[in-house]
Amino acid sequence: MSVSRRVTMGVGLLVAGSVALAACGSNATTSASSGSGGSASPTLRAQKVGSLGSVLVNSSGMTLYFLKGETAGNIRCTGSCATQWPPLTVAAGVEPTAASGVPGQVGTTQRPDGTLQVTYDGKPLYTFVGDSGAGQATGQGVANFFAATVNGSSGSSGSQSGSSSGYYP
Repeated sequence: MSVSRRVTMGVGLLVAGSVALAACGSNATTSASSGSGGSASPTLRAQKVGSLGSVLVNSSGMTLYFLKGETAGNIRCTGSCATQWPPLTVAAGVEPTAASGVPGQVGTTQRPDGTLQVTYDGKPLYTFVGDSGAGQATGQGVANFFAATVNGSSGSSGSQSGSSSGYYP
């Protein structure tokens, strides 16, 4: 085989390998904001957090909260509120998912700024800037925000019978 033929084949293999690696890299970097997971890992999962029991967390283990009285059709946490309580969002075209053990309905709603916020049983979800690491829930009960639980309680006053998620303290 001639040298020019080997160089051409080598360049072709290099380009094909680069394209394959780029494709793998793009899957790995497709992710939801606020520290949530990419398309390969669930957006929401359940984790025991202190005395609150099993709460919803993002893929980084950060506790997820809901604002009492807020619904997907009525986003009230905007501006400085959203700075303290960053919405859990996903990129357009990304479907949020829940890990096994999370029985509620996962979806999205469009925020006033046009981003897509993740919802659980119709409630928009947020993280809290006061939580510095996984397993914390320092935002529990602050400014009408409560940790979203998967066992029917908000973690503030026990279980709510007949409810599959903990949005009502």
